Amino acid sequence: MNARLLPAALIVFGLIPLIANGLRRAAQATGAAGTAPGEGSGMSLPVLLHVIGATVFVVLGALQFSVRLRRRRPEWHRTAGRLAILAALLAVVSGIWLAFEARSSAGALLFTLRLLAASALALFVALGFRAIRHRRLPRHRAWMIRAYAIGLGAATQVFTLGFGQELFGRGELAVALLNGAGWAINLVVAEWAIRRAGHQVDRSATRATVVLR
Repeated sequence: MNARLLPAALIVFGLIPLIANGLRRAAQATGAAGTAPGEGSGMSLPVLLHVIGATVFVVLGALQFSVRLRRRRPEWHRTAGRLAILAALLAVVSGIWLAFEARSSAGALLFTLRLLAASALALFVALGFRAIRHRRLPRHRAWMIRAYAIGLGAATQVFTLGFGQELFGRGELAVALLNGAGWAINLVVAEWAIRRAGHQVDRSATRATVVLR
């Protein structure tokens, strides 16, 4: 994909669950087929905090992938990065809050997976922040890509749940595994992107060495 289009594509992809949830709530509020009028029209505090944190992290995180923006406005990149980290931590805290609220209905496996995903997101942004404080740019980039992959989990889960439930049903185990698949797929893609970027840097360094010789 063209590097200029990548941030926009990530933002659109990341907003899919918010759009889907908004449409679902609109249908519930209007009493569409299969829903009760007004059902779920409200938004609890942890849900609101999670939506705010996840949205800010998805948008600002996507913009960090813009090489042109990083080079032309490095100060903006640093400020937006700090805000993205705070937004990620807000999403983590509110996500854990929601996980405990839904523990009884979600089941033990899904509850555990949600806690693991939230913990991984917090750990990855912490390691990414630590790396940039020590001027270790490749490590910083790698940890933040992994964190962003976790943050996009809800978007991938729209598809793993949407298609997977048609194949495997809506049982507790199936739902938990399909949610886990969303995070797992994103982490696999993240590792591929990190390795690909590393190979590109190695090739560039090799070409530069040949030229200097």
